[in-house]
Amino acid sequence: MEKLSFQRTKYGKELLIDACDESELELVADTMVTNFYILLFLEKGNGQYLLDATPIDFRDQMVLFIKPGQVNKVDKAHFERCHLMFFEGDFLDEFFNDKDFIFKFDFFHNPELPSYLHLPTGQFQAYYNLAREVRSEIRQQTPESPHILRSIIYYLLVRLNQAYAKAYGTSGQTLSHPTLLAFLRLLERDIKTQRTVAAYAERLHISRVQLNNLCQQHFAKTARQIIRERAIAEIKKALKYSTLSLSEVAYDFNFSAPSHFSRFVKQMTGYPPQDFKDHLSKW
Repeated sequence: MEKLSFQRTKYGKELLIDACDESELELVADTMVTNFYILLFLEKGNGQYLLDATPIDFRDQMVLFIKPGQVNKVDKAHFERCHLMFFEGDFLDEFFNDKDFIFKFDFFHNPELPSYLHLPTGQFQAYYNLAREVRSEIRQQTPESPHILRSIIYYLLVRLNQAYAKAYGTSGQTLSHPTLLAFLRLLERDIKTQRTVAAYAERLHISRVQLNNLCQQHFAKTARQIIRERAIAEIKKALKYSTLSLSEVAYDFNFSAPSHFSRFVKQMTGYPPQDFKDHLSKW
């Protein structure tokens, strides 16, 4: 599995965003993991893209949302016309002076919702043209470029969030509650070692009741549900791609015993781990 890192100095000076079209797309391996975010605007394509343990059938006029650490298997996907934007989380942090900015958007950080969006022709074309403008601005780079990029990307992310909300029934409002943003950031970092509401509440300096109330108000789910959904999403990826044994995966996710791991997987998927691993191997 190839691991791709963002090239910060590709253009001579540090720049935490890049873009390309299908003519520049170099997929270095059939299976890869990146340390950066990707927005893929597919104007025309076909085949199947496997993101973590989820197969995504390519269709024209779709947007794919990929976050760092996800496994991308692309050997069955065909990119005929597309634009891609790549950026590190630090890029948005610096541009918007907000370390939690990227966590405001469901399309990157809600494991229960799809990582793609189909759009009608006119709406897709508007966003596609913006992605093309980002690529053009990065290539020419003037003193005004950072301001132009900031405005385009903010507009693009918010509009995509609204379209995503309409498609999947979310609120459409970017998440702004600082405690919940911090909670999502902690989940990204610590889900393999922490799976209790109490552990996250303590780090957030609030009570378990407060954290549950916030999650129910904003996500219509308990904190426990959110933690367990995030954990099983990572476990699915490990079961499909890791060479570790089931017991090793259990201990890697900080389960005290493989039997506890087996019970958790069966509760969340309906299958014991080996059966679920066999099921995933067919994709």
